[in-house]
Amino acid sequence: MEGRVPLESISGSGKLAALKSGRVLSRCQYLCKRAFDLGFSIAALILFAPFGFLIAILVKLVSEGPIFYSQVRVTQGGRLFTLYKFRTMRVNADQPQGTMSTKENDPRIYPFGRFLRRYHLDEFPQLWNVIKGDMSIVGPRAEYIKTQEIAKKHYPEFAYRELVPAGITGWAQIRQGHVDQIEDYRIKLEHDLYYILNYSLWMDLQVIFLTMIAFLRLRGHGI
Repeated sequence: MEGRVPLESISGSGKLAALKSGRVLSRCQYLCKRAFDLGFSIAALILFAPFGFLIAILVKLVSEGPIFYSQVRVTQGGRLFTLYKFRTMRVNADQPQGTMSTKENDPRIYPFGRFLRRYHLDEFPQLWNVIKGDMSIVGPRAEYIKTQEIAKKHYPEFAYRELVPAGITGWAQIRQGHVDQIEDYRIKLEHDLYYILNYSLWMDLQVIFLTMIAFLRLRGHGI
């Protein structure tokens, strides 16, 4: 259970009061997080721009359609924003009604797109979302609107994930990985609540380090 906050432990505790107050990050913490996000994103964009340019060329060469894919997602405060990725699916392969997320071995994903998803290289354009203030480097996953609605119906506490900005990577992502079943979203939520209630810049650095380790071990999964 380490690294999770069981939902049954929230009621009647100080954790619930903190979550209901909506002030899980102090102003100082928020400013430090934002400054770190900007510095990290700008540096990463500059450093890896040639690599990103190469990916863009390959996407255009090996598949029909635009280089980038955009979709409306949910971030802090329930605000909707347009998330950007390198396109990994065939054109007109929108999410089927009622599904929680894309599944592994999804037939809509073309071969190079599968490679990009496996190692999370499709998420490189999200650094622009971070610079714009839509996302953070670390935070709960930016969910589809439909996924958010379904999850809230089963677990009302899912709304507490919106107390902090959505992240490119996060505590739940590295602890649990890809989920596509509603039963798994409870565990995902408990990981996210642990992150929210124990946030620190040091924790963000740990998540980034663990994300890099997972990448170097070639353990990515399409999400």
